[in-house]
Amino acid sequence: MAPRLTPKRLAAIRTAAEHPKGSIDPRTVSKADELALEELGLADSIDDCGHVQRSPDPEHTHRGHPHFFRLTDDGRAAARGPQEEPRT
Repeated sequence: MAPRLTPKRLAAIRTAAEHPKGSIDPRTVSKADELALEELGLADSIDDCGHVQRSPDPEHTHRGHPHFFRLTDDGRAAARGPQEEPRT
């Protein structure tokens, strides 16, 4: 079964969206939540340069950089929610 964006997970990404770097506090999500958010493409282990851990790094420039559990661009969009149509 594919993971879902539960109310608890949505609350975590909305809180993270308020953080300048989109960091998700590991105390607010379980390991299952982390895995689900990764599988949904909403968060991942990302360094300050935007490099996603486990992604190609042929020049090894990110090897020593600390990676933190942060929102992806899709995660930020999901935190904002669906955009409403302007009313005329």
